[in-house]
Amino acid sequence: MSERDRAGRRAVGESFGRAARSYDAHATLQLAAARTLLGMLPEMTPALALDIGVGTGPVTRALCERLPGTRWLALDIAEPMLREGVTRGRFVGQCQPVCADALQLPLAAARADLIWSSFALQWCDDLPALAAEIARVLAPGGTFAVCLPVAGTLDELRASWAEVDDAPHVNHFYRADDWRAALGDAGLYADIAHTQQIREHYPDVRAIGTRLRATGAHHVQRSVSPGLTSRRRYAALQAAYERRRTDAGLPLTWQVHYAIFRQPPTE
Repeated sequence: MSERDRAGRRAVGESFGRAARSYDAHATLQLAAARTLLGMLPEMTPALALDIGVGTGPVTRALCERLPGTRWLALDIAEPMLREGVTRGRFVGQCQPVCADALQLPLAAARADLIWSSFALQWCDDLPALAAEIARVLAPGGTFAVCLPVAGTLDELRASWAEVDDAPHVNHFYRADDWRAALGDAGLYADIAHTQQIREHYPDVRAIGTRLRATGAHHVQRSVSPGLTSRRRYAALQAAYERRRTDAGLPLTWQVHYAIFRQPPTE
């Protein structure tokens, strides 16, 4: 990993760390998506499971209750998120919180029977490296359950900013096909996969910004110089977004992809 890549990963962790206190109150969409993925999870009895990008751990608690005999490693790149989860009593029983990066998982090869990740891996922009790391850690016959936003997410915000300037203000999201191809190249195959469109509505641009900042989702990968938004540019953004207003408010669309991947068993 290059120094630039390491700096980018640190920035992701810092962004989510700052959102640790506010995350739970604003992560309604993320939690709803995780519940949908939980309903897709097949019956299993994994000995060791990995939850990547746990945040403050509300989903991890539900996973531990669903699979009480499983030892869980609850990973997040932001240590403040894990501390908040400990304070809230989210990591109990055989669940161990670990501050680690999804691109450098702290496990030996073929150890995890289940890898779970909900609304976290979109922040890894080196998709082949991530897919290879997941395949490395997943045991033969193991399951990788994932949900995350894909291309088409936040398009109203992206298009509105594009009317203001050419700078990147919204994170890049891979297509569902990109994820399937990368994981396929790493040796996994998709057992179940589908994409759901979720459209939220907000009273104004400020409310959209508050929601994204409160969940850490305002961070932009590969942004050269994010800086501060001037009043003039912010006013231009507001005007551009207002042209997209509907009777329900300002729309914000998420394309959420759900998938269950498998590691082929050893022959």
